[in-house]
Amino acid sequence: MPFLRRENGEQRGQCIDLKEEAFLIGRAPDCNLVLDPQGVSRRHAQIGVDSGHYYLEDLGSRNTTKLNNQVVPPWQRLPLNPGDRINICDVEFVYLTRMTVPESDASEVIVTDHGGESTIHTLDASSTSSGGTRVSAERKLEAVLDITRNLSSTVQIDAVAPKVLDTLFEIFPSAERAFLILKDPQTDRLLRKAFKHRQLRPARTGLQRLHDGASKDDEAPMNISRSIVNHVLDRKQAVLSQDAGNDANLPVAASIADLKIRSVMCAPLLTPDGQAIGIIQLDTTSARQFQQEDLDLLAAVACQSAISIQNARMYEDMLKQERVNRDLRLAEQVQISFLPDSVPEVSGYQFFAYYHAANNVGGDYYDFVPLPGNRLGIALADVSGKGIPAALMMAKFSGNTRYCILTENAPAPAVTILNDQLCEAGLEEKFITLSLSVLDLDSGKLTLSSAGHLPVLIRRANGRVEEHGVDISGLPLGILPDFPYQQVDVQLERGDVVVIYSDGITDARSPRDEIYHSVDKPRLNNRLAELSGSPEAVGRAILQEIREFSTGEPQADDMTMICFGRV
Repeated sequence: MPFLRRENGEQRGQCIDLKEEAFLIGRAPDCNLVLDPQGVSRRHAQIGVDSGHYYLEDLGSRNTTKLNNQVVPPWQRLPLNPGDRINICDVEFVYLTRMTVPESDASEVIVTDHGGESTIHTLDASSTSSGGTRVSAERKLEAVLDITRNLSSTVQIDAVAPKVLDTLFEIFPSAERAFLILKDPQTDRLLRKAFKHRQLRPARTGLQRLHDGASKDDEAPMNISRSIVNHVLDRKQAVLSQDAGNDANLPVAASIADLKIRSVMCAPLLTPDGQAIGIIQLDTTSARQFQQEDLDLLAAVACQSAISIQNARMYEDMLKQERVNRDLRLAEQVQISFLPDSVPEVSGYQFFAYYHAANNVGGDYYDFVPLPGNRLGIALADVSGKGIPAALMMAKFSGNTRYCILTENAPAPAVTILNDQLCEAGLEEKFITLSLSVLDLDSGKLTLSSAGHLPVLIRRANGRVEEHGVDISGLPLGILPDFPYQQVDVQLERGDVVVIYSDGITDARSPRDEIYHSVDKPRLNNRLAELSGSPEAVGRAILQEIREFSTGEPQADDMTMICFGRV
């Protein structure tokens, strides 16, 4: 079976078994080979089999795939021959069916295909591992491929980490203990993900008895030298010591002496962007020593493990984000349910309402509350902040507002009670601005009160724009208990249009970072003076101008607006 061998980067020399009929390469977590370099598409290329012959196909990638330095046309299958070089962005591979494994005796491993079945054999399998126990070159190759397959076949590192250590114990007979330790990405605490212990005892057969855990009479020493781990993580370099207790290149620590570690090798788990996310360590207290070739093999395994662990974490983060997005979509539906299903339909009047949160959920709120005596309560509020905390406050506040305006029957007393309730709740750094009005539908009288909210605009039938509520506006709700709020009456005539809005309307920003409405440039007032027609026509025209003003810029705050008037 053919392989890909990586030719550059920290994973140089990594061998990837092309065991799938359609072997996907790309940035997506579900690809057979996941690459992180910038420019790699989610599904960049694939290597497939057609009538027993392997081919390379570019899957319409953004930055192309190259075969022997020539661009592969998208969706065309080009045949592969041993020794062909494949380039995906900055990563280079060689397609091959023959490879050499570094051994002390330079044993050569040849991989050939016979009727679709892979055969592995060696020209010289007499190499001997350190410590006198014979481990052939092909077994080391099989072990590396086994680890690679295990790592690529799962996105749960807790399941594959013990298998990695099992395989390492097979190819390093002199190892007594093996650790796979990861850094917690949030706290940087070291977490042991896998541990394996082998009790070495002399016996007539010379065999070694394996213990996967500790027994009552012979407890496995599970402590690890923190000084060696920190040394490797800080320098991001693998270390090998044949006499750890007297090695001048290792930090002096009592833990090394206490554990009676003789020979140790420790390799960092380095991601492609150079982050050290953990270590793999093998050590022994016996006279058998690890060699440089052992460390090279361990470092290769550590690099492949780091990539798989990073992919697993990315996949886990993706699942968490999907759960968050699903919860946010549900929260958005719940929040919308607190808002009116439609605007009031009242003879002689027209109403228009608009709401759009900056995020999935927001802190703006509006409502229409029918009152006795053919009157209508009109509320528009803005909770400080955005997102879920503001939405939760809005949900509670909406019910309180309806209750207060129904029981108090006038804006100012209702606002006073709402303020006292919010102050009693003791929510630090949270306040609400509120515009609360009562419209007498028979006479056209509008009674309004304001808790720190923006002024109410009225465009008269003759085009004049008036600001109301500025002189009676009190503090936002939740600032000061027992604050005396006031109200004022305004008479509406036929053709007048009232506009109530949140600061998401006035604070919209242009690509040049200009604010839509300010004291120096009262664009909202000016635009309202230019408009004519029904409340709905006025509202839609204002929103259209804001969209044009802020084209290309993200919405900075929740946007809410109510327009109404006598027709």
